[in-house]
Formats: sequence, structure tokens, C-alpha cells
Amino acid sequence: MTVRTWDVPVGRRADGEPWRLRFLEVTGSRPGPTTAFISGIFGDKPLGVLALWGLLRRLETAEDLGGTVVLCPAANPPALEVGTRISPDHLYLNRVFPGAPAGFLTNQVAAALIGALTERTDCVVDLHSGTPTMALWYSYDYGNPEFTASFGYTPVVYNFAQPGQLCKAIADAGGTAALVEFGGGALGDPSVGVEGCLNVLRYRGQLGGRSTGPRTVPLIDGDVSLYLPSQVGVLTSRYPTAEVGRPIEAGWVARLDCPATGERLEDFAIERTGGLLMLANTSPMMIGPGDFGSVVAFPSGEIAVPNT
Repeated sequence: MTVRTWDVPVGRRADGEPWRLRFLEVTGSRPGPTTAFISGIFGDKPLGVLALWGLLRRLETAEDLGGTVVLCPAANPPALEVGTRISPDHLYLNRVFPGAPAGFLTNQVAAALIGALTERTDCVVDLHSGTPTMALWYSYDYGNPEFTASFGYTPVVYNFAQPGQLCKAIADAGGTAALVEFGGGALGDPSVGVEGCLNVLRYRGQLGGRSTGPRTVPLIDGDVSLYLPSQVGVLTSRYPTAEVGRPIEAGWVARLDCPATGERLEDFAIERTGGLLMLANTSPMMIGPGDFGSVVAFPSGEIAVPNT
């Protein structure tokens, strides 16, 4: 097993140096496919970054690795440097793929990232996570539910892809991709991210053994209720961040109150039973228009996690 590191330069900073996308390539001791894992697309989601470094440490001790694993733990250095979801040029990286080689820095980052990936593989896992105050627990599918389910642990959501996402661009070009959202809030351990990536490699035949985690995960056909507040206020969540991924009762899920008057501004409630909590915020906290308040989804069934 060997590990090789290289950088892809992007744009130019004020000091005359380019931004750099750091890639690591782990080559196993036997033939096999190439699978890429990236993280850090958004600068406020460092948990996925830690998971990929944890994955590298596990691969360095794996005696049976086949093929090649490509890692890009810090895919958006400008946003990671300031620790924000939005990049310094006011664009969201995961809404501009496939990007462009000139123009806005975020478009240049997107073009450099997808170019480096597609030169080496057509199979990509984009590992996202929650933030210190927001927890998430699901995976977006892009036309291959079995592959997405191979991560294990998180519900699979299909028919919910967004234009400009890296995984959608990979899938539109004929590749295989999945976007995983895990942890955040009270769930600050990157272990699930590491284990899920190892499960993907087991599914791809690059590692031996059975996949870890549950034997099935919920399957969600785009039946998602998203609460985005339209006013500034104090958000109170009924469920703590540690509850993401679990069933919840019908009724209120989150509330928004005016800090100046104390009046109730908005209520987010679900009338149906069988919902799963997909996103929760630490509360009470200030929140405003454009922020994610809460997400509840309704599974249509279960999908088997392969290789369990």
C-alpha cells in the first residue's frame, strides 16, 4: 500500500500564491476500482473533514486494500478558512458544479475539483456533516440507491437532487455518486463517517469483510417537509440534535418567537405519523430567513444495506 499526495492550484491570492486543493491517493496491494471521497465543500462542516482523515488512518493499516482510494478532505479552502457555508465570493460551492475555469473563485474551485476527480474515477462520495449547532442524518441518492445505501447508517433520500451539486454533475456525466449528511450538534464523533466510507469500499470490493451498522435503512421518495423561517426570531426545537435519524411524533417540531415582543411568529408542525427527524438545531438559538429550521421526512419503505 502506498500513499501519494499532490495539489491542484486554483486562482491566485493577494500574496501571489494560488489556493491549493490537496489530494491524497491511496493505492492498495491488489487490483481494483478507484473510489473518491471528498469533504469540506462547505466551510462550516468540519466533521466530515475529520472523518476523511480518520479514513486515511484506517486505510494505512489495511492489509487487503484493492484498487485506489482518492481523498480530498478540504475541497473548499476559501470557505474553510473563514468557517462559513457560503464562500467569500458569496457563492455556494455545491450549487455551481461543474463550474468554470475563469470568473468567480468558487466556479474555479468547482471546475478544478470535478476535473481532478473525473480524471481518476467515475465513483464519488461527497461527505458532508452537520455543524456545531445543527445535526443532520440522511444521504442523497443520484440514481443508484444500492450504492447510496452501501454507506449504511443514514436514510436514503431520492428524487431530491439539487442543480449544481457535485454529485448531480457526476451522475449527469454517467458516473455514480452519493452525498452523505451525518452528525453535528451533540453528535460530534466522526466515527460513523469513517465506518460508512469503509462500508462503501467493502461494497466496491476494495476491502474484505461485511459492512457494519444496520442491515436496512429507511428509503425516502422525496417526501420531505422543510422548515425555512421567513422572519428573524428565537428558534425552539422540540427534539434535541441527538435525535436526528429517529422517528418522531405528529405535532409541533419547531417554533419561532420574536425576541422583542415575545409573540409567536411561526410554527412548524407535522400532521402525519411515521416521520423521521432529518435536521435539528440546538435550541434556543437565533435564526432568520434562509436558515434551516428543521427537516422531517416520511419513508416509503426500507432498503437493504448491501454486504451486511
